[in-house]
Amino acid sequence: MKIIPAINEADFSKIKEKLEKAKEIGADWAQIDVADGKFTAHKTWNQPKDLSDVKSQLSDVNLELHLMVENPQEVIDDWIKAGAKRIIVHHEAAVDSAKKHLDNNETDVLNFILEKCEANGVELGLAINPETSAEELTPHLDKIRFIQILAVNPGLAGQQFQVSTLDKIKFIKELNDTYFGSIIVEVDGGINLEMAKLCKQAGADILAAASYIWNSENPKAAFEELNRI
Repeated sequence: MKIIPAINEADFSKIKEKLEKAKEIGADWAQIDVADGKFTAHKTWNQPKDLSDVKSQLSDVNLELHLMVENPQEVIDDWIKAGAKRIIVHHEAAVDSAKKHLDNNETDVLNFILEKCEANGVELGLAINPETSAEELTPHLDKIRFIQILAVNPGLAGQQFQVSTLDKIKFIKELNDTYFGSIIVEVDGGINLEMAKLCKQAGADILAAASYIWNSENPKAAFEELNRI
């Protein structure tokens, strides 16, 4: 099971600091949470140009951008140019966007984003919030094989893990036989040692951890501790 340090900050200077620290603690991936204050109640840094300006300095760390934003199809080009290796968008955002644009449905929105990502060599992931059932993902698994399950409400770091997440992990992983064993499940939010063990037992492939790593007196030791599970 892979561990990805997650970065949730309003100030880009702090994001740069943590990206450097992610490299120092031995991480080859880092996740940046991008919240627009519209899809989420909480707002974080969300300016792709800032990242574009420094991406040449970050070649040692692969970037995963978790876009907690309205209408992700309208900003996907900017985030691709910012240098992401993987971009995660929300099922709920695609549904809401389709409702506002009646000439499209959710699948149209996601297909548009997927085509943009594939054309630029960027992996696309699809996320669901805690209140969304895992069953709602099944129409998209023929094309999108990277799933992120939020174990907390989108936005603020430091929230408590919601145990219903474990059943969602199991449900998605049980579909592997249908989809040739190629579905990757990432769990994001509320990760500590106990929850990490339960997620691994449920079948998670990747955990994104923020507070457990960054609030530790020794982030490198906390990161390595999670990796040993």
